Amino acid sequence: MSSFTIKIIAILFMIIDHVGFFLFPQAAVLRAIGRLSFPLFAWLIANGARHTRNIDRYLARLLIFAFISQIPFSLAYQSVGLSYTHLNVLFTLFLGLLSIKILVNSSNKPLAAALIAFLALLAQVFNTDYSLMGVLSIVGFYVFFDDIKKTFLWQSLIYVGILFLMIDLGQVVINEVSLTQPLALLSLIFVNSYNGKHGPKAKYLFYIVYPLQFLIFYFLVVSIK
Repeated sequence: MSSFTIKIIAILFMIIDHVGFFLFPQAAVLRAIGRLSFPLFAWLIANGARHTRNIDRYLARLLIFAFISQIPFSLAYQSVGLSYTHLNVLFTLFLGLLSIKILVNSSNKPLAAALIAFLALLAQVFNTDYSLMGVLSIVGFYVFFDDIKKTFLWQSLIYVGILFLMIDLGQVVINEVSLTQPLALLSLIFVNSYNGKHGPKAKYLFYIVYPLQFLIFYFLVVSIK
């Protein structure tokens, strides 16, 4: 399975999740399926970091589209009556990639770990999608890229251990979505099927689909009110 195929699967899972959130909130199964989406995007960032020729350009692209996507992102959530002030997932992906850059370029590993922890907490403070968990998930995929067993253990720590710790601390609301978040681990089935090939070039596919879907959901919700 190429990285392009995994990207398409991640996008499909994301859209299914958002169809459930914006159009069919009573269909819990759609949200459950959507739990597989983010880990695949996190893995794609880690994989991209391993192959990019210019990580700074990659970071700039993520940040630019994060700001572009924030308006349709906010409009879509406001259309269903939520005054969401959190930041979209591209900010999380940006912080995750920045963490990888720090890890790769630093000769002082304790300092690198401290900076990565700071970026993860920054994601939590600014309430980015998947926040602290998301940043650590991306870093884990990079560090244990070639070891599926360690990857499984790391991601289990995040999507089970840290998740329920944050629920206990009141940082995550207990609902059908958070309780099904451990299903994210099923995404490792696709990760483990990676054949090392890139597939068709579609660098900007996700950057276009991500904000566009929110505009579509916004107009759909507004039109059926």
